[in-house]
Amino acid sequence: MSIRKMATFTSLQQFLVGSKQRFNLANPNAPVHLVVGNESADLDSFVSSILYAFLDTIIKAPSPHKSEQMHTADKEVSSFFNRLPIPTIPVLSIPHNEVSLRPEHAYLASQLSFSLADIPTLSDLPASLDPSKTSITLVDHNVLQPPLAPHFSNSVKSIIDHHVDEDMHTEATPRVVIPAGSCTSLIANHFRTFYSTHWNSLPDSIHSEIARLALAPILIDTANMKAESKVTPVDLVQVTEFLERAGEGFDRTAFYNGLQTAKGDITGLSIDGLLRKDYKQWKEKNGIVLGVSAITRSLSWVVQKAGGIEAFSTELDKYAKDRGVDIVIVMTTDNSKGFRRDLLIWGTTDRTRGFAQSFEDSMNEKFRLERWPKEGDEVTANIAIEGMKAWTQASLDLSRKQVAPVLREIANKL
Repeated sequence: MSIRKMATFTSLQQFLVGSKQRFNLANPNAPVHLVVGNESADLDSFVSSILYAFLDTIIKAPSPHKSEQMHTADKEVSSFFNRLPIPTIPVLSIPHNEVSLRPEHAYLASQLSFSLADIPTLSDLPASLDPSKTSITLVDHNVLQPPLAPHFSNSVKSIIDHHVDEDMHTEATPRVVIPAGSCTSLIANHFRTFYSTHWNSLPDSIHSEIARLALAPILIDTANMKAESKVTPVDLVQVTEFLERAGEGFDRTAFYNGLQTAKGDITGLSIDGLLRKDYKQWKEKNGIVLGVSAITRSLSWVVQKAGGIEAFSTELDKYAKDRGVDIVIVMTTDNSKGFRRDLLIWGTTDRTRGFAQSFEDSMNEKFRLERWPKEGDEVTANIAIEGMKAWTQASLDLSRKQVAPVLREIANKL
């Protein structure tokens, strides 16, 4: 059956399947543009990489030649990608087997046209990928991390991020590193600013899908726009515009609640899975490696699930050794009895044994640290492990985004 020749996509599923096929079949001598989110592969990175790659593709794609033969729908997608001199491909910074650790991603995909299997991950990177033929856009972080960093650091050509600027890849253009509730807001704003007519090239069938995709991390990262300390003007503008495009019958509250419920559904994960689900790692200039796992349950719940503090420390030790980490950090948040933050730090090597104490001595007042477990906690844990300390953090507004730079600064002085 012949169809009108495709000038753009009618669904995100078409784009993702086509980009993954083009990626897997890529000639190692052909150039490729990768859009890479951070190593936690959280909802903001997940959506940011897809949104940037999709919008970059539709505004740069050449029109089909009138002389080209028309094909069936699936071959039209392949034909579209074959017309791209440099395809823009979203990549999740995790292997395939870790995608299932993020149920909020599965929930979002269930509300849209694609499945998680459609999205390229590190497992899809061709071994023959040539760094000299590869350009990379970083989204939701501003320093390329392992395993890509050793080979592709010189390939970073552009950055859009909302974290603390680490002053790396300074030649990147554009290089947008400014505060915002969500990196997705900055990406939407970037394309809105520089390509003012790009929305007009999209068919109606995909307008609502793009809007719902983008709304997901913005709403999650700003507590449905109620976390005033996180919401910036760019978030307000983008939420307003995307809500207008989300389509008839879109229920913002139900959508947000569904994502939030899915994100908190971690009861089936092992301790290793909990540590891997939302993980970030940094290597400092002095060689110290920090690994930070964020878990959406209380520290007491995690320790009980592990079978006690000794069993939990055994899991942490294995996890640290597998990743070459010198300082293990676990940050937990819990809403079951009012919002709460707990923080565990363990310097696992001779060089880092005193790190937790240094953090407590210098940051006790700022973070308003209270020794964990507190009276009334449903766990009895006497931490007698050298180099390990844990606290309840009374400064509730200090999330990983604010805490990580402090931890890294202290680590750099070791």
